[in-house]
Amino acid sequence: MASSTALGAANRGAKPATVFGVDFKLLFERAPGLYLILSPSLEIVTASDAYCRATMTEREQIVGRSLFDVFPDNPDDPAADGVANLKVSLRNVLEFRRPDSMAIQKYDVRRPDSEGGGFEERYWSPLNSPALGQDGEVRWIIHSVEDVTELVRSRASESAHDKFAREQQQAVERLREANRELAEQMEQITRLRKQAHFFYLLVESSNDAIITQSPDGRVLTWNKSAERMLGYSSVEMTGRTLAQLQPPDRRNELDAVDARLWAGEKITNFETVLLRNDGAEVVISLTVSPIRDERHEIVAASKIARDITAQKHTDEKLKTLQDELIHLARWNTMGMMASTIAHELNQPLTAILNYVKAARRKLASADIPHLARINEYLDRAANETKLAGGITRTLREFIEQRKTSRTTEDLNGVVTEAVELGFAGGSEVRAIMDLRLRPGLASVSIDRVQIQQVILNLVRNSVDAMQGARDCRLTIETDSREQGFIDVRVSDTGPGIAPEIQARLFQPFVTTKQNGMGIGLTICQSIIEVHGGRIWCTPNKERGVSFHFRLPAAEPVGAKNAA
Repeated sequence: MASSTALGAANRGAKPATVFGVDFKLLFERAPGLYLILSPSLEIVTASDAYCRATMTEREQIVGRSLFDVFPDNPDDPAADGVANLKVSLRNVLEFRRPDSMAIQKYDVRRPDSEGGGFEERYWSPLNSPALGQDGEVRWIIHSVEDVTELVRSRASESAHDKFAREQQQAVERLREANRELAEQMEQITRLRKQAHFFYLLVESSNDAIITQSPDGRVLTWNKSAERMLGYSSVEMTGRTLAQLQPPDRRNELDAVDARLWAGEKITNFETVLLRNDGAEVVISLTVSPIRDERHEIVAASKIARDITAQKHTDEKLKTLQDELIHLARWNTMGMMASTIAHELNQPLTAILNYVKAARRKLASADIPHLARINEYLDRAANETKLAGGITRTLREFIEQRKTSRTTEDLNGVVTEAVELGFAGGSEVRAIMDLRLRPGLASVSIDRVQIQQVILNLVRNSVDAMQGARDCRLTIETDSREQGFIDVRVSDTGPGIAPEIQARLFQPFVTTKQNGMGIGLTICQSIIEVHGGRIWCTPNKERGVSFHFRLPAAEPVGAKNAA
C-alpha cells in the first residue's frame, strides 16, 4: 500500500522520478499501449493516457479507487461476466505470481454523463502480469489490454470467426502450458530452498561440531557447535585448517587422517586433541568422510567432531577408583588370609606347647644323662612357641581391629558408582540391569571404597552365576525395611546355590566357582560387620539368589525428608 500511495502521489503532482534525465512517469503516461497499474488489493494506482481514453475515464478520478467500483459489469446485460472472469485472472496472478492471459472478453464501458451515460459495448484482449519485489512477493499488477471491439464487429463470416477463435484458443493453451511449466519450476525451486534450509537447520542444531573442508584442507563451513566447542567463530576459522588448532606435538595426526581421506577412506572414532581459543585442550572423537560429486570424485571433506573431554576424565576417574578397589581387595584378601593363618596356627602352636610341657613332666621323673641340657632345650622351644603364638595373636588383633576412614554418604550414589565400575569396559553377559533406588533414604557413615568393594563383589558374583543363562536379569535395590537401617539387595536369575553350600557361604575358602578362592564373601562379611551391619543370602522364589546387607543409618530414616 505504501508503494501504491507513492505512485498515486506521483500522479497527483509530486515531483516525477528521473534517471539520467529520463522522466519515467511521463513515458508511462504517454505510452501508446493501454496500461493500468493495480495494487495487490486491486486498487488503481495509475493508468496510461491511452487507457483512460479507451475507457472514457480521467486518471485523477480513478486513482485510489477499487478496480471493480470504477469498471462494473453492465447491469443491462444479464450475461455479463467480465468482472467474474477478470477476478479469476487477477487471483491467479496473485497466487501463482505469473502472467495470466485472458481470452477475448466482452466488458462494456460506462459512458460519462456528458456522453449520454449508460454503457458502451466493448471487447478486450487482456493480459495481467505481476511486478515482483525483491522478496519475491507481488508489489503491483500490470493490467494491459487491447481494444478489439472493431475486430470482433468486423468479422464478416462464421469461418473467419472460427479461425480467430481457434487461434485465440491455441494461444491461450500455449500460454497456459508455459504457465504450468513455470509453476512447476517455481515449485521445484521452492522445494530445493526448503530442503537446503532444513539441512542448514540440521547442521546448526547438531550437538556435534560439523565442519567441511576443501581439498587443500581449509575450512569451508563451521557450525554453531564448533564455535561453542572450540571458541572460534565461523568467520575466524573459514580459510584456516584444523591442524593449526592442534598442539605442536600432534599436528601430524590430522595430516595422516587427511591423507587417508583423500585416498577415499572413511575414518570413524579417531581420537585427537584440539586447542580452544583460550588455550585449553579439548579431546575429540573425529569421524571423517569424503564428499563426492556426480562423477564420484572427492571434492570436499566432512568432519564431525564430538567433545569427549568429560568422558575421558570420567573414564580416568573410574579407572583410578577401580584400581583402588582392586588394590583394596588384594589388601583385604591378604589380611583375611593372614587372619585365617593366624587363627589356624594358634591351635598347633598351643598343641606344641602342651606336648613340650608333657615331655618335661615325663623327663622330670626319669634318670637320663644330660637332663639339664634337654630341659633347657625344651624351655627354649616352649618360649619360641609362646612367641609365635603372641605374634599370630597380635597379627589377628591388628587385622580384626583395623581402622577405616568413614564419611557420610548417600548410599544410592555409592551403589550407582559401584555398578558403573562393575560394568566398566563391557560385560560378556547381556544382563538386563534393573536399578530400584528408593529416593529420600537417610545417609550412612561408611568407608566409601570398602562398601563399593562389597557391592562390586556381589555384582560380579551375580554376573558370573548367570553365565550361560537364557534370561539374565540383575536387580539392585535400596530400601529401609527396619528403623535406623538401610538395606541393599543384589538379586540374579542364575542357577542358585545348593543348601549345603549356602549354610557355609561366608566361611573362608568356601566357593561355588571352579577357580574361586572362597575369600571374597568372607571379606564382604568382615567389612559389613566392621561397619555395624550384617550380610546374608536368600534363595529367590523362581530362580537365582539374593544377597542382602544392612547398614546403620547416620541419621534417623525420614529426617532428610522432614528437613
